[in-house]
Amino acid sequence: MLRLFYQSIRAHRFQLLCILPLAAFLFFFTFIPIVRLLILSFQQPHVPGLSLANFRELFSQKQFLLAFFNTVFIALVSLGLEISFGLILALAVSKNYKLIRYTRAIFILPLAIPTVVVGVVMSYIFSSSGWLNRILLDTGLIHQPVYWMSGGIRSLLMVSFADTWKVTPLVMLILVAGLQSIDKSLYKAASIDGAGAWYIFRRVTLPLLMPSITACVIIRGIDAFRIFALPLILMGQNLKVLGTYAYLEYTEFNNPYISAASACILLGLILFAAAVYVKAVGRKGLAAA
Repeated sequence: MLRLFYQSIRAHRFQLLCILPLAAFLFFFTFIPIVRLLILSFQQPHVPGLSLANFRELFSQKQFLLAFFNTVFIALVSLGLEISFGLILALAVSKNYKLIRYTRAIFILPLAIPTVVVGVVMSYIFSSSGWLNRILLDTGLIHQPVYWMSGGIRSLLMVSFADTWKVTPLVMLILVAGLQSIDKSLYKAASIDGAGAWYIFRRVTLPLLMPSITACVIIRGIDAFRIFALPLILMGQNLKVLGTYAYLEYTEFNNPYISAASACILLGLILFAAAVYVKAVGRKGLAAA
């Protein structure tokens, strides 16, 4: 057995050398920190052994439960908006209209803008005297300014919109690649059979695009739960998500144990969401690929 193992290593030593830097990076900067985080979350200062005291304390805090709700709300709303708008833009770009042909680079522009800059720009848009309120007042849709940054659902929707504007181009690019991989003869055959545009989209485009949609949901779903900079820039400590909650517990309140426990819950939430989606939809999408 050892001889076969040694021969296999010798036969693939070039490939092993190629992946060694990546494996070392993942081991030292991902695996070890996660293990350390898990151990720290079950520890308490000046108390030997492991316990669930940090998690019990977290779920007894109203601020943490609110941060948990905010994280899930922003992730679900922004993910739904990103998939919807990304699909619409991908379909428009794939049609290769003359106007879109010359403006498609503009759709990708938000990806190049740093998140900090996006947060500052969105604060100008959504402030009480910002551009959005000015437009709504001038058009007569509202009679007094809307305080988007006052907390509550309005602030959650504001952060969701900012995240959507920033990341929708990534979803669009993935879906455009998926659309380009669909055999065009299928559309021609459906048109010859008398199928309409909506029927072709529902019966041909959408099922064949499911692998790309699955990739978008998994990639963006994982990233959406990790949202950190946008709510911190737009709302500060007035709107906490799990990422900012863990950060503030560590930096402001000097409590690494509670911070580690909240980060572990965030990690578990991400893994749970990815597993649920793969089990419900992802297997079919991945099998279709």
